Amino acid sequence: MSQTTQPYTIKMVNAIGLSAAERSAAELRFRMALESSVGGREFVVPTLQACMLARSLVSHLSPEELAHADHDAEREVIALWENAEDQAVLSALKPLNRDMGEARFEINT
Repeated sequence: MSQTTQPYTIKMVNAIGLSAAERSAAELRFRMALESSVGGREFVVPTLQACMLARSLVSHLSPEELAHADHDAEREVIALWENAEDQAVLSALKPLNRDMGEARFEINT
């Protein structure tokens, strides 16, 4: 059975002062690091969707309730995505060697 990779795009926004080439290179570094962190291109969208679902399932919980073992899986899924995204941002921005202020990356599916 073959699995189709869900398409997605990466767009760097609020990146004031970057040339088109610098922005494009940062977007590519972000994509490559994110894909590597989640296990491949085919896992980006499903991992993002799983994180969004996990967040919605625990959004109404107090910190004490969320810390309960019943919610270990949700916390792990959220942590997986957040760690992957954090590493991708670092990989994308570090070579720019300057404060990027409010710059961020949007993932569109």
